[in-house]
Amino acid sequence: MQGNTARSGYGAAIAVIVLAGLALRALAYSPFEISHADEIMQYLEQGKRLATGHGIVPWEYRYGARNGLIAQLLAVPWWLGERLAPGTQLAMHLTRALFLALTLLALPAAWRLGALASRAHAFAALTVAALWYESVLFSTLLLSEVLATGLIALAASLLLDPARGTARLRLAGLLLGLGVVVRLQYAPFAAVLALAVLRLDWRSWWQLVLGGLAAALIGGISDLGMGRWPFEWIWVNLAYNLGDSRAARFGESGPLEYVRLLLLHLGPAAPFILAGAMLSPPRYRPLVLALLANLVFHSLIAHKEYRFVWLSTFLIVVLAAIASVSLARRLAEARGRSLAPWMLAALGLVWLGASLSAEQQSGGARTLRGGSPIPLAALDALKRPETCGIAIPDQWRAHLVPALLPRAVPLYVAPEAVMAGRQALPAGVVSAADALVFPALPAGATGYVAMGCKANAVLKACLYVRPGPCMPDPQWTYQAALEREDL
Repeated sequence: MQGNTARSGYGAAIAVIVLAGLALRALAYSPFEISHADEIMQYLEQGKRLATGHGIVPWEYRYGARNGLIAQLLAVPWWLGERLAPGTQLAMHLTRALFLALTLLALPAAWRLGALASRAHAFAALTVAALWYESVLFSTLLLSEVLATGLIALAASLLLDPARGTARLRLAGLLLGLGVVVRLQYAPFAAVLALAVLRLDWRSWWQLVLGGLAAALIGGISDLGMGRWPFEWIWVNLAYNLGDSRAARFGESGPLEYVRLLLLHLGPAAPFILAGAMLSPPRYRPLVLALLANLVFHSLIAHKEYRFVWLSTFLIVVLAAIASVSLARRLAEARGRSLAPWMLAALGLVWLGASLSAEQQSGGARTLRGGSPIPLAALDALKRPETCGIAIPDQWRAHLVPALLPRAVPLYVAPEAVMAGRQALPAGVVSAADALVFPALPAGATGYVAMGCKANAVLKACLYVRPGPCMPDPQWTYQAALEREDL
C-alpha cells in the first residue's frame, strides 16, 4: 500500500513537471523571432517549398550541401495546414508545433538517464530537462541541433542501460543514426559514446549497426527524394565548409570560446554544474567522455556558435542534476536519514534558482533571439488587400521569408548601401514593391507614406506604402539577392 502511494505521488509530481514544462514552452513560443536564420530559411521555408512547390532556395539546397530530412518532415504539416486553412498562418503554426513536439524527446531521454540510478535521480533529471531556461528556449527554436539532441540523448539512455537487449540496441542505433543524419557534426559524439559503452562487445555492436543501417536507409531515401545521390550532401558540405572555408565567412573564434560561453550560459552556478556533470556516477562515464569529445571537436572548428554544442550543454545540466541527487542522498545518509520527498522538492527549487540566475546572467531569450518587428511590419502590409510587393533592406533579409506570410506576395531585397544611406533605393525596387519595411524612409522612395512602426528594445521596423500597381523586377527578388551573395 505504501509503495502504491509512493508511486502515485511520483506520478502526480511527474505530471506537474511535464505540464509546467509544456506551459513554459507555450509562453516562450514566438514564431516571428529567430535565433539563427537557419530556422526560417533552411527549415521552415524549405518545408513550405516542398509542400507547395514555391519558395526561396538558399545555397545549401542549391548546391546540395544539406540533408533534406527535416524539411521533408516539415512539409507534411505544412501541406495539411494549406488544405485546412489556405491563406492563413495555420500551416506555419502546425509546422512549428510538430517540431516543438519532436524536441520533447529530450524529456523522456532525461528521465531514462536518471532512472539508471534511481527514480529520484530520474525525477531531478526530468525537472531540469523540462524547466531549465535554455531547455525551454531551445525547444521553441527550429534548429537541427535541438532535434538531434533529443534523438541522441534518448539513444544514450538505451545504450547505457545494463538491461539493454537486442531491440533496445537496434533502437539506439536507429536514434543515433538519425541524430547524425539530422546533425552531421554530432557524429564524433555518437562514435565516442558507442565505443565507450560497447568496447569489444561485438554481438552488441552488430545490433547497434543494424539500427544505424536503418537510419542510413532513411537518410538515403531522403536524399533521393531531394534529387541527390545518397549522402552526397556530406561531401558537398565538407568541400564548401572546409575546403572553401564558407562557414568561416560568418566569423571565427578561438579554441576556448565554448568554455567562455558555457560559463556565461550556465550562470553563477556554472562551476558547480560543470563539476557535478564531471563527477556524476561512474555508469555515466561514457556519456561524459562523449560530451567532452563533442566540445573538443567543435572547439577545433574556427566558426563557433553556442547552438552547435547544445547537445553537450543539455547533457551537462542533466548529469549535474543526477549528481546533485547523489550528493543529497549521501548528506542525508550521513545524518542517518533517507532521501525524503521534501528534500527532493527542495533540490528542485535550488535548480530553479540556478536556472533563473543563469537566465539573468546570459540575458536569456532577449539575447538569443529577436527581430520580430520586421515580419510583424510585413504582416501589417498584407492587411492591405492591394499590397503586391514588399521590399526590405539586405541587412534584414534573414528575418523575413515567404513562409512567415499568410499569402504569397513577392519579396524584394534592397542593397545594404540603401539602409546605410550610401545609395538611393533603386528604381526597380520602387516599381516592384508598393510596401517598404525599413527603419526609416530611404532616399529615392518617392510616393510612399508612413503607416506605422513595430518596435522592441533594440529594433524598429516601419511600414511605408505607395498607391499604384507593382511592376516585377527579377533583379531585386529575394532569390536574386541570395544568388548575388552566393548564399
